[in-house]
Amino acid sequence: MGPAQKGNTSGVAPPPLAATILAAGLGQRLGWRAKATLQIDGMSLLERLVSALQQAGMAAESVVIGPYREQLLPLIERSGALALTHRLASPSLIDSQRLALDMHQTRFGSHDLLLVLADLPLLGASDMAPLVSAWHQRATSVHALMPLVDGTRGHPLLLSRHAVAQVAAMPRHLGVRDWMKQNPGAVQPLSMANPAYVTDLDTPDDVIRLQQQVHPLPVLWPSPCAQPEDR
Repeated sequence: MGPAQKGNTSGVAPPPLAATILAAGLGQRLGWRAKATLQIDGMSLLERLVSALQQAGMAAESVVIGPYREQLLPLIERSGALALTHRLASPSLIDSQRLALDMHQTRFGSHDLLLVLADLPLLGASDMAPLVSAWHQRATSVHALMPLVDGTRGHPLLLSRHAVAQVAAMPRHLGVRDWMKQNPGAVQPLSMANPAYVTDLDTPDDVIRLQQQVHPLPVLWPSPCAQPEDR
């Protein structure tokens, strides 16, 4: 993508950012639960994340969902986000990325993209701000930016509209990570100390640790915990 150049100094406003949350997982290791419905102090992770993105200045927020539509659609509607619904019974992460990229190009083709997983319970607006700032100040050769915490890649991932188009043009079985491997010079890892970028929820032990981290705020699953519609 050409030699590295300094960041935007032309005075021209950078493209706006639109955000997409990936929330189509089955939550199998959590007992077949929709991770994004977990509540901290009575507010679901999905609503908390949409609110953080709104506070961070996103132009729009979308949410990719697959199963658990009955549980997730009311949360999406209440938060003011747009639902992007899979018809696959068990979509993979690449399937979710592909739907996100396709819809981003269709609806927000002139925007850059902030892509984030739904199961990052500690991520707030203050955590988005340094990433957005670094994105707007990046070298013109950089088309992807991600937080890096103690050597571990985190989220959100920011992609230029040009990177979105390039990933979308790849064979359908390939995803964002494959594009990054093919274009290492276009990727900027941003070293961060905050574990919020890499603290996700995969197992019951992760939920217990979250309870300890946010104590005395209650961490609860909504009741009843329904099964995925397509299971």
